[in-house]
Amino acid sequence: MTAANILPEAARRRARDVRYFGGTWDQVRTMIPAFELRAFATEADAPANPFLKSVVRLPLNPTERAMPVGVVSNSYALVQHETVGKLCLDGMGKAGIEVADLKCEVGLSDFGEWMNLRVYFPRMFNFIPGDGYPLKLRIEAFNSVDGTSRLKVLLGWFRLVCSNGLVIGKSVVEIKDIHDENLDLTCIADVIRSGAIKADSEKRRLRVWYEHEVIPGMVIDWADDVVAVRWGKKAATRVIGICATGNDVEPADPFAPGKPSEKSVRIVGAVPGAPRTASNLYDVSQALSWVATRRDNAEQRIEWQQDIPWLIGKLRTFDAPAVGSRGA
Repeated sequence: MTAANILPEAARRRARDVRYFGGTWDQVRTMIPAFELRAFATEADAPANPFLKSVVRLPLNPTERAMPVGVVSNSYALVQHETVGKLCLDGMGKAGIEVADLKCEVGLSDFGEWMNLRVYFPRMFNFIPGDGYPLKLRIEAFNSVDGTSRLKVLLGWFRLVCSNGLVIGKSVVEIKDIHDENLDLTCIADVIRSGAIKADSEKRRLRVWYEHEVIPGMVIDWADDVVAVRWGKKAATRVIGICATGNDVEPADPFAPGKPSEKSVRIVGAVPGAPRTASNLYDVSQALSWVATRRDNAEQRIEWQQDIPWLIGKLRTFDAPAVGSRGA
């Protein structure tokens, strides 16, 4: 079996590097360490803290030694990264998908205590909009073994031409649970199977976005107001630039006063697959996705990607400079 590939993608989490590897599940799983809970004590024969345990990374090869990576409560339920991956693939198998050769990617923090797993659905699940650039459906799973974040599993879309990530609306499968003795993982495979079945409804929503035309002035007003409040003025400036010219931009003076649309900008470069002028909601969603996907923080990246349907919903009904609640 060939080894997993080291991918050029990089990210940061809690000021630490995240490295990504690609291949089949059997290939990437070899990069995933296992962990165990041990007594939280200064020495082997010393009394252990009765309220805490240490999380220890086990060696991946004979040259490594066990490494402590965190401290958790006595009630903490350790969920192995490999277990999460197997459950995700089980769910795809329940949807009738042959999983052995599926493309997988895994991102791991320095000591592997945090994982971002991606599994791509077969080509038959692709969505091809009017611009001809396909989107691939994928599972994304996030897990930490040190209690610093919740387990999360969701379905989203990946645009091949520009590496954009996009998480869409109500059919997204998302599991959030605290790691304690009540943590139930049995539902993961079933909800992924259900999400795969619902993929067609997401495609219909994407088609609606593609068929819904937008006026450039409305996009600018919406970005000045809604996007600037949600993501900040710099991000809003970039979205305006991409929608108006097809180029990513940055403010010439990020501290200059005024609305995002009033700022002087410099062109960073063309956005692959972006039209010269955004003409529909789908084009705008991809401008948002470009900005969100390029967040350096891996967890914030997915949060911004999940914001996109809400932001598009605001643009779809935008007629006044007022920002409502996220759930509207």
